[in-house]
Amino acid sequence: MVEKRSGEGRIEAYLLQEMKAEIDELARSEVDDATKFFYVRAREFYWTVTRLLGLGRLHDGIWRKPSDDKASAWRTALAGDIPPPATHARLLVDMTATHRTIGRTGIQRVVREIARAMVESGAGIPVFMEDGRLFSHFLHDNLPNEVTPAAGDKFLLLDAGWHLTAEYSRMIDVVAQAGGETVGCLYDLIPILYPSVVTNSARRAFVEWFDLLIRKSDAIVGISKSVIDDLEAYARERDLPCKPGLRLGWWPLGADFRAPGDAAPSPNAVEAAAGGQPLFLSVGTLEPRKGHAVALGAFDRWWEQGADVRYVIVGAKGWNVRALERRILEHPEFGRRLYWLRGASDADLRYLYERTHALVFPSIAEGFGLPLVEAAHFGARAIASDIPVFREVGGDWASYFDPGDSDALLARLKEALAAPPAAPACDILSWGRSAEALARLLREGDYPARLSENVAQEAR
Repeated sequence: MVEKRSGEGRIEAYLLQEMKAEIDELARSEVDDATKFFYVRAREFYWTVTRLLGLGRLHDGIWRKPSDDKASAWRTALAGDIPPPATHARLLVDMTATHRTIGRTGIQRVVREIARAMVESGAGIPVFMEDGRLFSHFLHDNLPNEVTPAAGDKFLLLDAGWHLTAEYSRMIDVVAQAGGETVGCLYDLIPILYPSVVTNSARRAFVEWFDLLIRKSDAIVGISKSVIDDLEAYARERDLPCKPGLRLGWWPLGADFRAPGDAAPSPNAVEAAAGGQPLFLSVGTLEPRKGHAVALGAFDRWWEQGADVRYVIVGAKGWNVRALERRILEHPEFGRRLYWLRGASDADLRYLYERTHALVFPSIAEGFGLPLVEAAHFGARAIASDIPVFREVGGDWASYFDPGDSDALLARLKEALAAPPAAPACDILSWGRSAEALARLLREGDYPARLSENVAQEAR
């Protein structure tokens, strides 16, 4: 069995509490029980049928399918000089899902930053799939229009492709038949390890994608060692079948922004930071695993004790948070000491990071935790849940509290307010250095582990 994670009992209690809040919120609806039942079943039927028919893009956000005359309009033109990419043994960096959508999730930030750094350095060619073919995402005279896989190529599945498994399966076969290799990218195992924090359809899609990575990838890279540790533990528990000799590695993410330093923040960001009170900031989509309810509970107690501090949440509304959304919007401090920015730009984030007293990162599960290194990049301290990946990324610089414990978080908040500012003592990478580390790992093939030899055989 997988070893029980630190604080797992408290995490389970927190998730049950949030689930009850969502059930209570549904009960507040004026819709009668029969209609609610019909709606839920109809929605599940819709998701199931569209998935079986290969139409998942209708509800997954991956709906753009370019025609020949429109394909270029969805590609990014590069100005200036860039080095021509290699002509053999190329690194083909997949960004299909990001190419087809306009979302700005944490994964898509990674994809965009790594892809641009790769093409600007000449280390790789960012590509997208269309009708069983690969095309360059970027437009430039030094880049090919269509990319045909060849012997020695490495096809890096950098993007969040779990709604496009069938397309990827076919392309992996094309790459293999041409004599190339496929390297899967794993951001986390959250839908598998914490199924209650995602929808059933999202979990099914992720499991299908994960199974594809394990069976067909020649190597898998994670965005942290903790992600690979989770993969090995899960594989050991389940005795997963995988491609023989499957290699495992990881690389660190970057922290700098592409937004110009002089880009103006929005009025909402300026208002959230105004007033002179100490500002505490959380960055991340509003969803149960992010722990915003834990943080809000800590600030509720602090405000009741007379503290004059601000809590600013930056992130889009996610799923299963209707009760939390109501709690925020109807909070007596909303617009006074409590703010929620749902459409923040990079300029807004820069503005808030530069003014925050501390980042508050109460997640119960993450694959890396970009806000930690972003806060360090801007010189802010951080208070984070005591989970393995945050210890890996934040080291001794961040302060930690037991996951799901509002009282423990409040104690760390008070300590942060009383302590003088301290420069972050962690390694802060640029996205250029992050992309360089990834390209070097893939080029040299110096992977620390092999799943089939170190894990699957042990399970037998």
